[in-house]
Amino acid sequence: MRLASRSENQYDDILVEALRRSILYVVLLTGLNIALRELPRAKAIMPYARPILNASFILLLAYILAKVLKMLVRIRAEHEQSRVAAVSLTRRSIEIVVYTVAFVMVLKSFGVDIAPVITALGVGGLAVALALQDTLSNLFAGIYITLADQIRLGDYIKTSDGYEGYVRDIGWRNTTIEMLELNSIIIPNNKLSQAIVVNYNLPNEIQYLLLTFGVHLQTDPQYVEDTLINMVNQCGSLTREEAFEIQQPQGKIRGLLSNPEPIVRFREFGEYTLNFRFLVAISHFDLQFEARSNVMKQVYYTFKSAGITVPVPIRALQVGSTPDTSGLPSLSSVELRELIQGIKNR
Repeated sequence: MRLASRSENQYDDILVEALRRSILYVVLLTGLNIALRELPRAKAIMPYARPILNASFILLLAYILAKVLKMLVRIRAEHEQSRVAAVSLTRRSIEIVVYTVAFVMVLKSFGVDIAPVITALGVGGLAVALALQDTLSNLFAGIYITLADQIRLGDYIKTSDGYEGYVRDIGWRNTTIEMLELNSIIIPNNKLSQAIVVNYNLPNEIQYLLLTFGVHLQTDPQYVEDTLINMVNQCGSLTREEAFEIQQPQGKIRGLLSNPEPIVRFREFGEYTLNFRFLVAISHFDLQFEARSNVMKQVYYTFKSAGITVPVPIRALQVGSTPDTSGLPSLSSVELRELIQGIKNR
């Protein structure tokens, strides 16, 4: 049972979870500190034990602080939908900052002059930077990708190299993309930052589905437009939340939105048809494939019940053995009868 389970505030739960495994060490270090102060014989080793105790306290507090901060950003990612906070790069950065500060404080507790240490680290860091140019390039590219917030966890992207899928992680060196086939693509951060990327979740997650079709030449174009708009109003949802529900009311299509309103445009006169474009809004990228299939089926049923026909091109077939001047096949009466009968039996 959790110690803070009675509280509605999650922050005390976070603190309890962070202290749960560390409380024993806190009690132990506190007891040693009291013993060194109060016991007469322990005062002789106090000058040597004090820096060790201080360093232990600093490292323990750094561990607790890093854990609390990582849990806080995880809560923010879950409840405030901040995808930046969820990436591994953010969590690692927290650990580096906290433990670096703790390391400097430990050195000071032992009486070490940190100025020469910082200078040495600076010179060594320059040498390391020259040796690890590619690694650092990927690191700073990952930081840029994270802070720019143009590619986020869960987004579906497509790069100019042809890679596409869901962004699952942005790490130190690489970004992991999960393809629709559930395979993973590992892309170096500097390559991704330089690529042309299409993000299907920006500026918002609403997707638009475009259908093109033709109807019989004798059909009233306005009738087609009214029929399709009424279909969307009946089968679509008003909000993205309603459209995303797995259990939809009778007659509703999951993912289909009636707001924004659908667009029906009479595009052109075809050889055998009046050609239209039909644009509808889909609530979420993940639902577009399911919604596309269901919308197309619903258009078919709606047209069928409304008496709107989608004609098949009719070609004149030459019967007999006359010269084939039209480029069409020559059929005998028997063959023509068999062909017509086959069409009727479909």
